Amino acid sequence: MEIVSFDDRGAVARAVEIIRSGEVVGAHFGTVFGLIVDGAHAGVAERIMAIKGAGRGFKPLGICVGAQELIDLIDAASLPPEVQRLLGTPWFAAELACMIAVRAPAHPTHRIPEHLISENQGRQWVQVFDPRRMPGTFGFIEALWHAGVQWVAATSMNEAGSTEIVEIEDAAAFCRRHSMPLLFESSAPHNALGSLPILELNGEGLRLDRQGIIALADLERAVGLSIDASKPIPAHFPPMQVPAGLLDDLSPAAATRTLVGLLYPDAK
Repeated sequence: MEIVSFDDRGAVARAVEIIRSGEVVGAHFGTVFGLIVDGAHAGVAERIMAIKGAGRGFKPLGICVGAQELIDLIDAASLPPEVQRLLGTPWFAAELACMIAVRAPAHPTHRIPEHLISENQGRQWVQVFDPRRMPGTFGFIEALWHAGVQWVAATSMNEAGSTEIVEIEDAAAFCRRHSMPLLFESSAPHNALGSLPILELNGEGLRLDRQGIIALADLERAVGLSIDASKPIPAHFPPMQVPAGLLDDLSPAAATRTLVGLLYPDAK
């Protein structure tokens, strides 16, 4: 297993070919380490879950998409009016969605490979995110797109029941255990205490389901709040319903601040 840099063009080119062949590469996601695959390969979701020691369950792999495609993959017509209004605001995909991940019913005419969606209550679900929320990895994901990898999929690097990996030594040990050839180290130091949610869009409205870690300094700068994260919320927490209309007519910063307020009530 080799530890490489995102600035190493040769390493990026090798990683692109490794992923295109159906293998898994480890990479720093800006605050935590994760796993990246070419989602077009059949069985890749099962392989990822085998590495993590987890069942598929109701949790599709995250698909890296651009702002407009994020909206196109969602079945907006099946969602309540207040959620449709949220999706219709230009800033939802262009700005807010680059700071959160979105889980929603898949559009009925989607072209997503079946193993990248999950079935629940008779519906197909997709989890999508804009890779701008992963600053250390964005350029690498763009390289995969340019190489023709349409369905770049990613998930956190951790075994089932374990917390996300933030230290290079732990990430290297994980990659060695699972025979991964490459690990991209962090491009810059980050404080990984703060968190933003995965926002689920469903028939009942909006729900905060779990968290994807984001650098605390980045989070505070984005929302203009001072956050005491001395007691970080666990990576998984009980689903939390977002009141209908709560984000209506809010700017991206105000909407994100409102979501953060649900997670950190003492933020000022």
